[in-house]
Amino acid sequence: MSLPGLRRDHGGRDRKPNRLRRSLSWATVAATAAAVALGGTAAAAAAPAHPADRGSAVTKGTAENAENAVTSKMTRARVTELVTRTPDHAGNVKVRLANGKTIPIPAADKDLVMRRAAQQAKAHLKGTVDIECGISYIELKEKPNRHPVAIRTGFMLHNMTAVGFTWLATIKGPDYSDEYIDRGSPVLGDSWEGSYRSDKDQAEGIYTAMVDADRSNVVLSNGEVCHGMGTATDTRHLIKPKAACLKTAAANSGDGWILNNTEPVPHRNRTDPTSPADTRAAGAQACLRRSLGSGSDPTTDPTGWEDAKDFVAKHAPGTAISRCHLIANILGGKGQVKDGGRANLVPCWQVGMNTGTPSMRTYEKKVQDAVAEPSMGPNDAVFYQVSPTYKGGDSTIPTGVIMSAAVQRADTSEQLLFVTAILNTQAKNGLNLGN
Repeated sequence: MSLPGLRRDHGGRDRKPNRLRRSLSWATVAATAAAVALGGTAAAAAAPAHPADRGSAVTKGTAENAENAVTSKMTRARVTELVTRTPDHAGNVKVRLANGKTIPIPAADKDLVMRRAAQQAKAHLKGTVDIECGISYIELKEKPNRHPVAIRTGFMLHNMTAVGFTWLATIKGPDYSDEYIDRGSPVLGDSWEGSYRSDKDQAEGIYTAMVDADRSNVVLSNGEVCHGMGTATDTRHLIKPKAACLKTAAANSGDGWILNNTEPVPHRNRTDPTSPADTRAAGAQACLRRSLGSGSDPTTDPTGWEDAKDFVAKHAPGTAISRCHLIANILGGKGQVKDGGRANLVPCWQVGMNTGTPSMRTYEKKVQDAVAEPSMGPNDAVFYQVSPTYKGGDSTIPTGVIMSAAVQRADTSEQLLFVTAILNTQAKNGLNLGN
């Protein structure tokens, strides 16, 4: 149910970073404020129209409100003095707490607060009493269009009700700084939540949003003030829409990434039982964009290389074998010792698995062409996987590879390019090199 004095989100105009903005969650405050215990009257300031990039709502005081958010305790504070009687441009007056802090409260709640202050003064209350009254919370996130930046923030009271609140949260990020300010009357509600999103799509990077504990408070129905004991602060890395694979690892090859995996084998070469234990290539994944990384030629022998030479000498003398890249050199795959290339190499037939029709080269060219397509956007990518297949746990040469690739778009759509198996067989004699 919609309650008076609370605003909804309507979308809105662009706003510039580094510019402070203020909003009120009611259209106007009361025209006048009644005389209070300390004397005087106050004329309420007219409130500006709500900025269109904000929203607030009365919510039920349940744990779900603060789910995924950073929270901080709020405590009840005793008011000792009215500092300003005339509402400022935001419709607030200032009061001083027993702990010495000066905070703003809605002018419409001044009578109630100062009446309670007078009662407590008459009772000769001294000092401050930190009695927990609720929590404040804040959460940073991307906007519905999956660009930075948006927040939701609010409070939840513990077995208490509120008659008014003043709230301020700050948001900072790459070349960006802004404030979200709100106030209003939850009409005896026990919680409130406000939201903010920038109208311009901001840069990807580290953002911090926090509730200003000195200027965010809730006026309780008994006239006391519930304010922040600490500062609820949420810091997160917010990203822009991009291909799914671009979200899973940092770039290490051009504008994309390559990851090679290995697994242990008892011997580097099965034909030599005295050879040491080693690892064999277990698989490779790549997230490739228009700017590919620099690959390298194979200058090191992969696990099983002597096994492959022995097989050729016995079964197909004079037939060429090769050190096959799982992620091709032309796609940024490595092949040297110092660049980790051994994890990317397997023994293979030169004509059959490495080259020929079809061969690994057939499908590597498809990936290369897909990355270069004019339709590829700056945050689109090709997700490419190559997995060797082995006969057993001590095999050093694969019987073939399974290859797959898909174009992943920033809008989350995906187009499969291929899924295929290439056997490690020689083109003419049909011999499989796998052991």
